[in-house]
Amino acid sequence: MLGKAKKTGFGDVLVSIRKNRVRSEILMYLYNNYPETSYPAEIAKDTGIDKTNIIKGLRGAGRFDVAKSLLRQGVVDEMEQGDEAYYRLSERGKSMIESRQEA
Repeated sequence: MLGKAKKTGFGDVLVSIRKNRVRSEILMYLYNNYPETSYPAEIAKDTGIDKTNIIKGLRGAGRFDVAKSLLRQGVVDEMEQGDEAYYRLSERGKSMIESRQEA
């Protein structure tokens, strides 16, 4: 699993998500499927985004800054089952999206 999530303010998280279409689409996909878990290939198939970019958006790598990854920002949780990693929107991520929709 990735290191502890950095607890930045919702505003900081929203700015980093708005600047990256992949992260934004992952987050909304997980929100629409909450509380179910999803694996990267499933997210890729359903969003039309390459699986490699899904993983980079979740964990950070390459052009996807690790500090701004969905996991590091605490808006997505990772669950490991055997050799597979599954992802689900965290309570923090759910609260952030819902508070933004109310605004």
